[in-house]
Amino acid sequence: MKNLESLLIIGIIASALFFTSCDPTDPPVTNNVVEITADITEPTTWTADKVYVISMLDFGVESTLTIEAGTVIKFPSNYKYLSLYGDGKIIANGTTSNQVVFTSYKYDTNGGDTNEDGSSTTAAVGDWGNIDLNGTSGSVFTNCKFLYGGYGTTASSTLNLSASAEATIEGCTFAYNGGGQNGNFFVGALNADQASNNTSITNTTFYNNVLTLTIAAEISTDNSNSFSSGGEGNSYNGIFVSGNIQRNTSWEESEVAYVITSDNMNVGIGIVLTLGNNVILKFVDDATLTLLSGESSLDNYNGSGVYYTSLKDDDLLGDTNGDGTLTAPAIADWTGIFLDEWKSTGYANWSNILYNDPNPSSK
Repeated sequence: MKNLESLLIIGIIASALFFTSCDPTDPPVTNNVVEITADITEPTTWTADKVYVISMLDFGVESTLTIEAGTVIKFPSNYKYLSLYGDGKIIANGTTSNQVVFTSYKYDTNGGDTNEDGSSTTAAVGDWGNIDLNGTSGSVFTNCKFLYGGYGTTASSTLNLSASAEATIEGCTFAYNGGGQNGNFFVGALNADQASNNTSITNTTFYNNVLTLTIAAEISTDNSNSFSSGGEGNSYNGIFVSGNIQRNTSWEESEVAYVITSDNMNVGIGIVLTLGNNVILKFVDDATLTLLSGESSLDNYNGSGVYYTSLKDDDLLGDTNGDGTLTAPAIADWTGIFLDEWKSTGYANWSNILYNDPNPSSK
């Protein structure tokens, strides 16, 4: 009799546990989420069958992190950052049909409803911080998506190649990220203005970002990148360039303008900057381009469709400074192109120079 009573009690308990575990009001159990709570200090691989949630305030990578095609990495709040240190590098090789995705915790399209809140939250610009390569070299991002990053109290990047970091970025997408202007400084969603000149950025698409791309002047760029998708562009739609040029460099992008953000950008003696046809250079207020070897420093300076103009000039490749019709170009917006040649020539007066100062101070 006691055995029968025991069996009945066990049955009742089992039934209760069964119905409790199947309570439809309970949130679904997600078995493929990996919460990252420790830095990476030895070679590690993240796999496509998992969604990785960065739960640390500043997650550090000090060794090689390999990320498989199709892997999704999410950042749960705006102050989350991923930084490389020492020998750290990221090798993220997605494919065109199976990309690696770095995105917001609130983004359900890739990796599903990781925060299990249904449609209560939606992703937005600046939901998370950024990935900072922090002076390291050898990182590779192929067919990766960077979405909804760039948190900061001022304009901030989503992928930052700081401190002469070097990387290869091929076939990626940057969308719905921050960036912008901090005073006289410009910050791209992809910020390579301190990057090594060996950095390569090709076949990459930018759309719906505040500011697209900032580069160091010695980084060569071809015409393979795209700055819109489905008719959607970016607020500051251009390549913003800073620094001087001390090695042969080529700029070939013709979809958007190159914006010279330095007060005085120098092309060194015996160094050549080559421009592709239809390349437009725009200049911030009072900026100067100095060619230390004169016209020979600027190959194709008078090429088909090549112009030098004010950042406020929307007639050439659109509203690069993102202010609509609030500003219009005017004579002397920027200084001009100085043909140094040991200071014997003066300023260029080419017909394709617009809105420069017609009477600049002698150098």
